[in-house]
Amino acid sequence: MTHAIAVLRGGASFLACALIVACAQNPEAAIYPTADFRPPGLVEALPASSKSVVLVFDEPVASVSGSLAVEPSAGVSCRAEDKRLLVDFGSGMSPGADYALAGEVEDGSGNRTRFLVRFSGWNDRAPRLRISEVQTGKNSSKTKPHRDFVELEALADGNLGGEELSWSSSVKSASYRFPGAEVKKGDFIVLHLAPEGLDEERDEIGSDLVASGGIDASGSGRDFWCKTMPLPDESGAVAISLRPGETPCDGLFYADEGKSGAIADGKLADLIGLMAKSRVWSVSGESASWEDGFSWKVSTSKSICRSSSANGPSAWSVGASGTQSPGRANP
Repeated sequence: MTHAIAVLRGGASFLACALIVACAQNPEAAIYPTADFRPPGLVEALPASSKSVVLVFDEPVASVSGSLAVEPSAGVSCRAEDKRLLVDFGSGMSPGADYALAGEVEDGSGNRTRFLVRFSGWNDRAPRLRISEVQTGKNSSKTKPHRDFVELEALADGNLGGEELSWSSSVKSASYRFPGAEVKKGDFIVLHLAPEGLDEERDEIGSDLVASGGIDASGSGRDFWCKTMPLPDESGAVAISLRPGETPCDGLFYADEGKSGAIADGKLADLIGLMAKSRVWSVSGESASWEDGFSWKVSTSKSICRSSSANGPSAWSVGASGTQSPGRANP
């Protein structure tokens, strides 16, 4: 061990500085500083109600004054409770709207963490929706053309904001989150999944149900348009959830009648697994097989229609050619 002492003199001032350099024989016996230099870590952030969001950290925190901001702009306030930061939206969030929340917290040692979280506005009036009809492919009929769509029926009054429809093939998956729109029990909602990009293909958020045009647009149902991905033509799954990330409240698994055996691991198997977990579709074994689906002879001139309120293949049938009825009760 060596010691070095440096003494600096200048005018009336005097400074003594000691520098100690040590070489430890055992690295494991080295002495490390005990001061807290680690900033708080964000564990999770989630809406707790239509008026509040909770952020959970890995240690007790305090909010840094003046750091909180939200988009879209809203009057927000916050308070810290141990490891939680509670953010209050005084006027409530818009159901299903995209929010971004930023701010800064610090721990007891003054270490600070800035955060930015994104979430969907909490909807405490989300009505349960039931899948009613599915058109899986493009029908190029000159007199009655059809494109991919999913029709849903509202089982209660409420607001659609944030409800999420997911669909998947064996190799691809997609989802759509509905914007805020008021619906009544018995209303039909039609999500069009193969739009042509026409100006008249408008989302019907308000009370005007004839505001939208285009193939399969309905004057009696509420139309929405999504160009992310069309439905799988032959075999696939569709599921609806009340809120993003929640398990499905209804679903359909349809399979080409020529398929059999186990479904390979992938996006389709994952979605069917979620449907089975929430008991909206049953599978016969530990994992799904093609025999678990609603078996049908693929046809673009016919849609798959719900014929009862039950879950599973027995609740579905194939409509007659040309009888698709988006936005209306099935024939």
